Amino acid sequence: MMNDRITLQRPGPGAGKLRAADAWTKIAEVWAHVLFPSGIEVVRAGAEVSIVKCSIKIRARRDIDTGCRVLFKGKAYDIKSALPDTKDSQFMFLVCDGVS
Repeated sequence: MMNDRITLQRPGPGAGKLRAADAWTKIAEVWAHVLFPSGIEVVRAGAEVSIVKCSIKIRARRDIDTGCRVLFKGKAYDIKSALPDTKDSQFMFLVCDGVS
């Protein structure tokens, strides 16, 4: 059941390595099914950081790749992989992670 609303974004012309929030352009808002199977706690530069991994099911699109990101409930998630649904070609899965 797709009952989550997400925003798909692509880096805009001002996007650099830091990828500031205003450097992203909106592709579309779509319905999705967001699943959070795990979170990983790691230590970076002396601070504990949580890496949140999620899988997002959306209707298949050709304009989404690993350079894009997803906004969901105020948080940004980088798309690590965009995979077709092997059971139904109308859908695809976005494998994402975010750092908080």
